[in-house]
Amino acid sequence: MFKRTRQVAIVLCVLMLAAGMLLLAGCKKGPSLKGTEIIIGNWWADYDVTTVVPGNENDEKLLEWRTKIQKDNGFTMKEKNIASWSEMPQVAAISIMAGDPEATVFVLQPDWAMALITQGLAYPVNESKAVDLKNPQPVERGKLPPEWNQNTINAFNFGGKVYSFSVGVNLTNAQVIFFNKRLFREAGLDPNLPYDMQRDGTWTWEAYLDICKRLTRDVNNDGIMDTYALPRDLSTEILDAIISSNGATYIDKDSSGRFVNATNRPEFLEALQFAIRLNTEGVMKPRPEGTNWDWFKSEFADGNVAMRIDESYVWGELGNMRDDWGVVLFPKGPRSSNYRVFTRENVLVVPATFSAEQVDQIMYALALWYTPVNDDWKSGWYNTFRDARAVDETLELIHNTNLHMMKNHVFIPGLQRGNIAWEMWYHEGDPAQLVERVSSNWNNLVNEVNTSLF
Repeated sequence: MFKRTRQVAIVLCVLMLAAGMLLLAGCKKGPSLKGTEIIIGNWWADYDVTTVVPGNENDEKLLEWRTKIQKDNGFTMKEKNIASWSEMPQVAAISIMAGDPEATVFVLQPDWAMALITQGLAYPVNESKAVDLKNPQPVERGKLPPEWNQNTINAFNFGGKVYSFSVGVNLTNAQVIFFNKRLFREAGLDPNLPYDMQRDGTWTWEAYLDICKRLTRDVNNDGIMDTYALPRDLSTEILDAIISSNGATYIDKDSSGRFVNATNRPEFLEALQFAIRLNTEGVMKPRPEGTNWDWFKSEFADGNVAMRIDESYVWGELGNMRDDWGVVLFPKGPRSSNYRVFTRENVLVVPATFSAEQVDQIMYALALWYTPVNDDWKSGWYNTFRDARAVDETLELIHNTNLHMMKNHVFIPGLQRGNIAWEMWYHEGDPAQLVERVSSNWNNLVNEVNTSLF
C-alpha cells in the first residue's frame, strides 16, 4: 500500500497500444501498477476478491473482472472498513496530516471531503495524466468506461482544480415522496395516480395540494381528522424537496466557482411560500404531544398518513409495511420545466501526501476497479419495491444526472438550513422576512469557505 511503502519512483509505460485498441488518457497505456497495494477506505464494509461471496450474477461478473485486473496488472486492491461513521472524518484528517493516511483513497460524505479540501489535505485529481474525468475512456477493449459523476466533479471544481469525485449515481439519497396506496384508494383516488401524473407530466404543486386535501379526511364525521396527507415534521427534508422541485437551492455556485447564498432568489421564496401553504391548508398532521422526535416514521408505516417526504434510502425501512406503497419524485414547481433530483453523493478523496506519479497509479487503478461489467443497473432493485414502476419510472428519473441538483449547503460548515425549515411552520408574514433573519450569518459562513478556497 502506498502509505506503507512510500514508493517515490514509478515507471510509466510509454509503449503505444496496437492499432485499433481503445486508449486511455489519449495515446498511452496507464501507468504500471505492478507490486502496488491500494485500499479504498470506507465506514461500512470490506471487499476483497479473495474472500467476497457474490450474491447474484452481476456480483459474479464484477468479482471475475476485479480478480482479472489485479492478476493482469500485478497489483492488489481492496475496499476496507477503516473506521466507524462517526470516526471517519477524524481518521481521514488526522492520518493525512500525519503523513501516513489510513487509506489510499477515502470514501467520504461531501462535507467531510470539503473539510479536507479547505485544509489543503486533498489532491487535485483532475491533474492526473492517467484518466480524464471529464471524458471517460474504456480501460480495455470491449469494456464500458468508468462512470465518473459529472455533477460531483463540477461541484468539487474550485479554481479549475477538482479535489473530489464519485462513480455512478447514488440512488439512495434523493428527495422523494412515499405514498400509501390503500389510503389513496379509500379517498376515492386511483392508487397509482402519483405514478400516472409523474409519467404524464401533470405532477405539479397545485395538483399535489389538491390531492393532499382529498387525502386529509374526517372519516367518521366527528370533527376530528382521522387521516392526513403527510406529517408536519422532518421539516428540513420537506423543504429540501419543495425548493429543489422549483429549481431553487440554499447555496449555489457562481461562474467563478464561489459559493453564494441563494435563499433570496424568487424561486426559493416561492418554494418557501408553498411549504408554508401546505401547513396553513391543514393537510399536515401536527406532532402529537408526548411522542418521540421520530414519530412521523411510524405514522406512515402504520398507515395513519398517506405520504412521507424523505430521502430515498427510507425504502429500506418499509419492507414489512402492511399496506402497499409507491415512490415518486416531488412534483414540479412553476419555475421548473422538469422534475428535479436533490441529492448528495458519497465522494472519493485522494490524500495530498501522494506524488503526481502515485496519483496517476491510483486513478488508473480506480478506473479499472470501477469499470462497469454491464449497463444493467435496474435488475437488482426490483425486489426492493412493491411494484415495478418504482424502478422503471422513478428510479429511472433519479438515475438521470441531468435532473440532479447538488446539496451545496453541506459544503458550508456551521450552516443550518433548519434555521429556516424549523421556523417556517410558525412563521407569520412574508417568507422574505424569514430568510432575512439568517442572511447575515449565512453570508459570513459562505465568505469564510470562499476565502479558504480562493
